[in-house]
Amino acid sequence: MFRNYLTVALRNFARHKIYSIINLGGLTIAVACCLLLGLFVRHELSFDRFNTKADRLYRAWTEEEYKGDRFRNVTTPFVLGPTLKETFPEVEAMARVRVSELKVRKGAEVFNENVHMVEPDLFRMFDFPLLNSVADNPLRELYSVVLTEEVARKYFGAQNPVGKTLTMQLDSVMQDFTVTAVARNLPTASSVRFGMAVSMEHIKDLRSDRTLKSWFMVEPETYVLLREGSAPDPLAAKFPAMLKTALGDKYKGDNYAVHLQPLTDIHLNPELAGGFEPVSNPMYVYILSALSVFLLLIACINFMTLSLGRSVSRAQEVGVRKAMGALRSQLMNQFWSEALLMTAAAVLLGLGLAVVLLPWFGTLANQQLTFQLDGTTIGLLAGLVLVIGLVAGSYPALVLSGFRPVEVLKGRISVKGDGSLFRRGLVVVQFCLSVMLIGSTIVLNQQLNYLQSKSLGYQKEQTIVVPVGQSGEEGRQLVERFRNEAAGHKEILSVAASAFPFASGEWGEVGFTDDNKVYRNARFNIVDPYFLPAYGIKLKAGRNFDPKNTADHFGGIIVNEAFLKTFGLKDPLNQRVSQRWHNHRIIGVTEDFHYASLHSKVEPLLLMVRPDSVYEHIENLMFMSSPSPDLSIRVAAGSLADRTALLGRLWKRVAPNEPFSYTFLDEDLQRQYRAEQRLGRIVTIASGLSILIACLGLFGLATLAVARRTKEIGVRKVLGASVPSLVLLLAKDFLKLVGVAIVIASPLAWYAMNRWLQDFEYRVAIQWWVFALAGVVAVLVAFLTVSFQSVKAAFMNPVTSLRAE
Repeated sequence: MFRNYLTVALRNFARHKIYSIINLGGLTIAVACCLLLGLFVRHELSFDRFNTKADRLYRAWTEEEYKGDRFRNVTTPFVLGPTLKETFPEVEAMARVRVSELKVRKGAEVFNENVHMVEPDLFRMFDFPLLNSVADNPLRELYSVVLTEEVARKYFGAQNPVGKTLTMQLDSVMQDFTVTAVARNLPTASSVRFGMAVSMEHIKDLRSDRTLKSWFMVEPETYVLLREGSAPDPLAAKFPAMLKTALGDKYKGDNYAVHLQPLTDIHLNPELAGGFEPVSNPMYVYILSALSVFLLLIACINFMTLSLGRSVSRAQEVGVRKAMGALRSQLMNQFWSEALLMTAAAVLLGLGLAVVLLPWFGTLANQQLTFQLDGTTIGLLAGLVLVIGLVAGSYPALVLSGFRPVEVLKGRISVKGDGSLFRRGLVVVQFCLSVMLIGSTIVLNQQLNYLQSKSLGYQKEQTIVVPVGQSGEEGRQLVERFRNEAAGHKEILSVAASAFPFASGEWGEVGFTDDNKVYRNARFNIVDPYFLPAYGIKLKAGRNFDPKNTADHFGGIIVNEAFLKTFGLKDPLNQRVSQRWHNHRIIGVTEDFHYASLHSKVEPLLLMVRPDSVYEHIENLMFMSSPSPDLSIRVAAGSLADRTALLGRLWKRVAPNEPFSYTFLDEDLQRQYRAEQRLGRIVTIASGLSILIACLGLFGLATLAVARRTKEIGVRKVLGASVPSLVLLLAKDFLKLVGVAIVIASPLAWYAMNRWLQDFEYRVAIQWWVFALAGVVAVLVAFLTVSFQSVKAAFMNPVTSLRAE
């Protein structure tokens, strides 16, 4: 019986090639897109799940209230991890993680590397397999280092690096470290990713004992592994007693709290951002999941609308088969067999297309994606075949199989193929989804263009950023040596330095109590007197730091307009920010400029040259990146390769033992919006494919409509109808449906994009013409699709048309 179904199905496909190609092509494209988008979504949802102990791993985070403000920190006090491990038997192991940029030397070459300081227990808590190791605990010796395969190849090539040495600079001392293990390259779906790892014991050389014991200075991330059978909530309920003991009178019951975040919750929880690895917005997972469903739905609608369009000819087939003794169940099986066969072929072709496109899509999505033909993947493919096949074949299987043969063969049955309400509804849904995607694509690209073109309040072009790699007085002296060396070169327009460059994420943050006993927060940066002129940042009042005036260096502060508004200062010049900052006075006010990304608003800002005395009187100090100076070098227009080569030569003269590395500021700024750029490209491609798939179905329906109205077209031509009038006659019914789709889709698309834009403090306004343009595009594409068949029919010889009936 199955062989008979297969034979009939193949014969039917061969007889109706155009409809088979349309269905197969649309489903193949939709399945390939669904698989690729599904891989990305699966990658996002799989973060940290490769760890066999993931269900027992948690990241600690703190919540602190200070004078009315609450602060969440996923970086924690150094003392927290050891205290949890020593106090609670539920904690089986603990690992603190801290990232620092250190100089690493091998032979004559020096590199800047992000080095992780970790606990030895990290390697038994997380699944980071060690390929080569001299011991079960590779960080047992103080001066040991663990490398990943990629970093090991960078420094040692194909050699086995275990037992060899690398020299690293901790504080101001260069020290030899022995490679004791090589770890397999860490999965991209990991919230802890290192290239070089050394023992956390080295933090004692970098931080004071007071800092290491303070409960209010946060730097490392802290991870805990709970014992089998231990639950996080009962454990967290014991934390207040621990805090009461640790903080004494400073603990007020609700002013300080420690929480546990499941490891698998970290990546898709932007409310707890700020760790050493970026987190993702779960909205993008929802959007891409919806895109894959939309594309599949559009392709399924194609299948169903073409089945409806061909219902008359299939009804006659049903009548003949029933007259010859076929049962309804046999007919249902036949129709569903055809749909499942078509779907299975489309899924296999879609899988092959997805495999071919995977490298390109991985680059587009900036993820290392791979197909894993495991049980989940096979189940997904089988599910796609069943769901799409059963849904797409439901109309002919359930409706056509129920026709009575006598009525069909006598021509008494009325099957409204291309005029049925159901078919019209399917076409409306199909184009509604397409119009939503087109409108969303326009808004996405508007916002991205706005982010790229909006004035940031400073000049970003032709600026090269070079990390100095030295802090304190050594860093300042190196900056001055380079400035003097560059002074005689006309290709170099300006040289400035700052602790935090633009596009480095959030600048530093200070917290202090003002003279009115109000606790304040402000961003800060340590800059030199050349910083504002180099970037063209305008002053609203006062003056810039004077390079020759040491009083400015040790006592001057420049604030921004947001600072004045927040603090309510009317006449700020020569005022103190706080009476305790007795050495520092405001000497200038800048216009607000966007030192952070446009996701966040401009916050109050303090600029200082030497903040040493300020540090003594602040109550909170935070920064996510090293405050060692970075050079900002503006160069004249010309060959950037020549400019960077010149800078490299100058750098070698003034800092022969320091690595020369650089980035271009405009590229750094663009990287702040990589997630939005990737999303924009993916949605743009998806909207184009949705229109393509929808038009494939519309082309098939137009072909059926023309075939059914062949005699009518001939009669109208004989009576003098023009070609344009015939084209409009055949196209207007479809265009009405597209118009209804536009009316329905526009408010839905507006709502979705308005929700997405809420992530940006600075955003475009959604204009009415966006959806008008989306509608025009949909109408134009639909009209051209239908017109192709309409024009062909309109030019047909009427004699041939009349004979066709």
